[in-house]
Amino acid sequence: LKGVFLDRAFRQAGFGAARLSPTRMAGCFDCFCGLFGGAGAEKKKALAKAKGLVKAVVLEKSCGPILIRTAWHDAGTYDKANASKPWPEAGGAIGSIRTEHEIKAPPNAGLQKAITAYLSPIKEQVPEVSWADLIQLAGAVSVECMGGPVIPMKYGRVDGEPKELVPPPFGLPAALPPFGQPGVKNPNDAAEHLRYVFYKYGMDDKDIVALSGAHTIGRAFKERSNTVREGYMDGTVYTKKGAAALKNSQTCGGRSWTKDWLIFNNSYFTDMPKADPECITFPTDAVLMTDPSFKQHFDLFAKDQSAFFSAYASAHKKLSECGSKFEPASGITGI
Repeated sequence: LKGVFLDRAFRQAGFGAARLSPTRMAGCFDCFCGLFGGAGAEKKKALAKAKGLVKAVVLEKSCGPILIRTAWHDAGTYDKANASKPWPEAGGAIGSIRTEHEIKAPPNAGLQKAITAYLSPIKEQVPEVSWADLIQLAGAVSVECMGGPVIPMKYGRVDGEPKELVPPPFGLPAALPPFGQPGVKNPNDAAEHLRYVFYKYGMDDKDIVALSGAHTIGRAFKERSNTVREGYMDGTVYTKKGAAALKNSQTCGGRSWTKDWLIFNNSYFTDMPKADPECITFPTDAVLMTDPSFKQHFDLFAKDQSAFFSAYASAHKKLSECGSKFEPASGITGI
């Protein structure tokens, strides 16, 4: 049936009577299915359904920050120095954060909840969507739901698990010195650390500052990172039980970077110089105001939220595709 259908189609299109090989025939048939419906259309429908389900959860439970962190930490294992290795050995946005090796490691403390409580019930309803796609979709949708930019995402990721297990912290950024990542000469140099981490994703200084701006949302917890004194049982005026900024969050406590930490805007840049004693400013945050290359972007984003949103959307998309393998290779867009 495939052969008859395609032979007739190619004749009508003016390609003559030459028959395609079975391999090329199968590939072209898949293309035709994508044009007229078939598996491609079903995958797109499943992704659209997943997007709606994620939106509902984010709005109901105000859980956007943890979903963004999960997406970042899945993608953040990527190292372009390993790009020549067989996929998925370079890491990246491949859904491997679900593995025991990654999810139980210190950098990912607290993220098990995102997988089991928020995303697994959605995955059960859309089994056609890969974990790698669902994790990245949840991060992008969370940004949008909290008032941030619409990110032009690409989907169709294949799930993967590297055979060569990299030890924690998987090349992810740290908040406090000493910064012990390989390649960092000065363990107290926050700027050098940020560049080491993000340059291996193919980022530049503008991307680093834009992505740092995502700290406009979310909190740090003593139990997770041990970088702040506030835990689940206490908090600041912005995070303690009864605080208006909690909205529908089921978890109180911790310390935020901004006072309205469930609203995605440019307040990270406008408010950091004010040094609110109820908010965090880690060395990796403060250096954005002093390093000359970082500062030019920091100052721009403080003045112009639209410039921040544009830069953030571009950098987030770039990060979300690090190390990913797409089927079809061109990806699925328009979700």
